[in-house]
Amino acid sequence: MEIYSSAAQQEKTRQDRPVFYSRSRLIAGTALWAVVTVVLAVLCIRAQDKNSGILIAAGFALLTAWLAFKCFNTLRNIDKPAFVIGHQGLTLENGMLLPWNNIVENIWVNQNYMGIPIGKQIQIRTDLPKPQARVLRRATALEISGDEYLALCDAYR
Repeated sequence: MEIYSSAAQQEKTRQDRPVFYSRSRLIAGTALWAVVTVVLAVLCIRAQDKNSGILIAAGFALLTAWLAFKCFNTLRNIDKPAFVIGHQGLTLENGMLLPWNNIVENIWVNQNYMGIPIGKQIQIRTDLPKPQARVLRRATALEISGDEYLALCDAYR
């Protein structure tokens, strides 16, 4: 099915559109996870008498330290786009192209826990052979919203 687009919209879609991570969201994520890591490390130190308390706090502290590192590492490469939306398809940051005619499902998922937003994710299912049959992308720190992402995909498709 063809989607109507005006001449102005068609002019906008002549060039491929890179999608970048948001610097402020990555800084906030790095700071948040670093603070949570320190709090859990303090709990781990204070729970020296209880072996299960140390294991639980240490496990969560390692998890939050890993999340802080991932945010910081992405922040170091902020000039590199997360992916590029183009006429051929979606080009991921590792250079892999997902052609539009091979994309079976392309959805933006807002993840909530009891009404509290906890994450955003892009889920792409393709008819390509494995391992690219299903692609999941973190979208919490992207500069665009879900509506804008889906509108861009429709415009370029």
